[in-house]
Amino acid sequence: MTDYKVPLTKILDIQPHPGADRLSIATVYGFQVITQKNKYNIGDKVVYIPVDSILPAELEATLFPEGSKVKLHRSRVRQIRLRGLASQGMLIDPTDLNNFENMSDYPNLEDDLAAELGITKYEPPQPGFANTIGKDKQRNKKQDHPLFHKYNSVNNIKWFPLMFQEGVDEVVIQEKLHGTNARAGKLPFVTNTFWKKVKKFLGLAPKSEQVYGSNNVDITARSGYKGFYGEDVYGAVFKKLDVFNKLKDNETVFGEIIGPSIQKNYNYGLSEHRFVLFDVKVLQPDGSQVWLIPDEVKVYAKERGFEMVPILYKGLYNKELAYSLTKGDSIYCPTQKVREGVVIKAVKDYCVDGNKRALKWINEEYLDKKDNSDYH
Repeated sequence: MTDYKVPLTKILDIQPHPGADRLSIATVYGFQVITQKNKYNIGDKVVYIPVDSILPAELEATLFPEGSKVKLHRSRVRQIRLRGLASQGMLIDPTDLNNFENMSDYPNLEDDLAAELGITKYEPPQPGFANTIGKDKQRNKKQDHPLFHKYNSVNNIKWFPLMFQEGVDEVVIQEKLHGTNARAGKLPFVTNTFWKKVKKFLGLAPKSEQVYGSNNVDITARSGYKGFYGEDVYGAVFKKLDVFNKLKDNETVFGEIIGPSIQKNYNYGLSEHRFVLFDVKVLQPDGSQVWLIPDEVKVYAKERGFEMVPILYKGLYNKELAYSLTKGDSIYCPTQKVREGVVIKAVKDYCVDGNKRALKWINEEYLDKKDNSDYH
């Protein structure tokens, strides 16, 4: 599943705007987009341009010609509010794009037009704390531990509104903390470098090795890495947590590092950084890796001495309830205003064919704030 596309799709629903006679609320997937009244009907084909899209100059000029009342800031589509309701993205009549791109070449619903239209996803600049680990010259990707998997992303529920059935699927809803994704594992020793091969040849290779990093970088694969020196946020936090004495062989923990200077405006009342657990993966004898279900993660956290993200609800899925839980202050730290959102997870069949049954729902109030960090 992908969390970003610019699809040719159809309008699923149209409702009147309760606060404006000349506006309507159109629904595509699970997104609501405020449109001009009577411009679209249910079933109409539209191109949906989601929030955090960057438009090329020529397309932006086509959609927002000179004299247009609406303008984008730095060509970026963001959530806006019209008469009090959030509008998430843009709907474009395909015929309005004919001067820019021959839309008759794309007759199939769900065709992704991002590349053809030159639209890209906004990528925020790398935060300062990550600058010491993200440069290619500091690491050799071939030395990354092959079993030290990234945390495959949790997609936006607005793209997959039917994943959870109301009144049928039992779910856990957890607060989504706003920090930086971190992982640590104790995994089988692999001979993916010359010196590791020498160690194994001499009979000096350990049964397992300790690995840690951000979501994208195996920091232990960096050139010259020799252990925890506190030269990076991740290593310093895991060292203080004594993470490798908490892990058993074949386990990888995933969580969020939060605290001062990690994400703008989101310190959670902390004076130092903390690792807060949200998932665990275990390597099986057959070589597969299995996610622990949420109830198991809760037990694991208590037994191993990990702090865990707050659980806001457990029970049958209810859309309105889930939406209400995206709002309000942080449960982890009530003085932290405007929680980022929630993550909804299946209670029993959390892992299906290696993929998590989990979706994120971002707080609209969080998206309203232009000075917040763009990592979510």
